[in-house]
Amino acid sequence: MNQTSEQKFVESLDICQSLIDFKYRPTNLTYQAIEFFCEIGKNPFELLELCQKYSSKIDNICRMIKEYTTSIDNWRVDCRLGFGAKDHCSFLSFFLNLDICKFEYFTENFTTPEEIAELFKDWKEIDFNPVIAKRKAVTV
Repeated sequence: MNQTSEQKFVESLDICQSLIDFKYRPTNLTYQAIEFFCEIGKNPFELLELCQKYSSKIDNICRMIKEYTTSIDNWRVDCRLGFGAKDHCSFLSFFLNLDICKFEYFTENFTTPEEIAELFKDWKEIDFNPVIAKRKAVTV
């Protein structure tokens, strides 16, 4: 794993943690974190490895994301990806929980990891399905 990926991952964690400061209002910080996760996710197994390495922090960060998400509507976020703020939080949950396959969905727009994986395959040409399949086999 290269240091740059780990630095981007840590920065993404910091962004996710800061969402709690934006309760009741949308922010494009979610998109910034998604972009970092996608850069790392070009090698999905590297993202998986980082999730495992930082698993002790991720659970708390996911609680902060959920708290932020429950304070907002699915307001449209001004970015190249589109979708609403709650959808973005579903994507963040997807990235952060790849290692345990315990995903949280905050809208009805995406309700399976495979749907989110399809979005990122179409948008960024990143295939998370091998990671999802491997982790689901391990966690069953």
